Amino acid sequence: MEQSVAFLDLLAFSNRVRENTQDALMTFTTYRTILETKITDDLIHPPESYSNPILQELASNHSVKSFKYFLPFSDSVFIASDNHDLFIKQLGAFILHCFTFTSSAYQNPDDKSNPTKVTTTRVDISADGKVVSREKESNWYPTLFRGDVAFGEAIPIELIGIVKNRPEKIANLAGKAVIKAVGLESKIKGPKIIFEKEYYDKLQTDTKKYVLETEVKGLYELLWPAFLYSPSNGETEINKFYELFLPAVNLWQAYNHTSFAEHYFKFVELIIMSTIKIFEASGHTDTAVNKITDMIKSRGLEHKIKHLLKSYCR
Repeated sequence: MEQSVAFLDLLAFSNRVRENTQDALMTFTTYRTILETKITDDLIHPPESYSNPILQELASNHSVKSFKYFLPFSDSVFIASDNHDLFIKQLGAFILHCFTFTSSAYQNPDDKSNPTKVTTTRVDISADGKVVSREKESNWYPTLFRGDVAFGEAIPIELIGIVKNRPEKIANLAGKAVIKAVGLESKIKGPKIIFEKEYYDKLQTDTKKYVLETEVKGLYELLWPAFLYSPSNGETEINKFYELFLPAVNLWQAYNHTSFAEHYFKFVELIIMSTIKIFEASGHTDTAVNKITDMIKSRGLEHKIKHLLKSYCR
């Protein structure tokens, strides 16, 4: 059976575990919440229930109906689908929402040296019946994935595992597409989802506006930050740019000079190129480039403009 297979790996998870295991595990809660919410939305308001074609397309892109299998293991996930065009769009929206679930905390962090540190207030009832509030510090680590997509042989199999001393049936996938997806992951830095030209050529023109060739010839990446925008709303959508750009820049600046700083800078690049590509497709390239340029300058990164905007630099 031929299917699209995505292999996703939580970015920097091992480093997070070394810092704080319990906080690192919250990234699992994040993507579980996103998945559960989307499944519920599909049941209550399926894409086909919208009469407006624009809303129907938006709901379809943000659905998970194309996910035939979603199989997590440790800090990785395998997802398989029979519909590669719809799958690419829904995969992009899923990854976006996993990041934006906590990204607002990084926009104006309490501690710029550690944007993930968040102080929350918990209200409890004391032993004597009084209402008391307690502050708790925790790390809201970003749920960012790096991974690959391949098309080909993917055979669903059922295995027997042991959970809490009891045998349980466990779904699994095996095949050439699975092996190929896992093998591509190490070729790219940053929270990128990549695939080869063979897969790119299968995509329809409308889907390709969410795709860009990487710096490695023959490898393409999914511009998943582009799913933040609704191009049908016109050029005013560019005002959403800061919602991704500010958190990403703050994360990069906080972790600069560390072993995974490059991953976050690649994330900043990905957000910029995703934004330009989606507004280019709707005929608003200049508006996007101007907004992005101003935002880069506002963060004191004038020296990075040529690099970040490449051929779009003014």
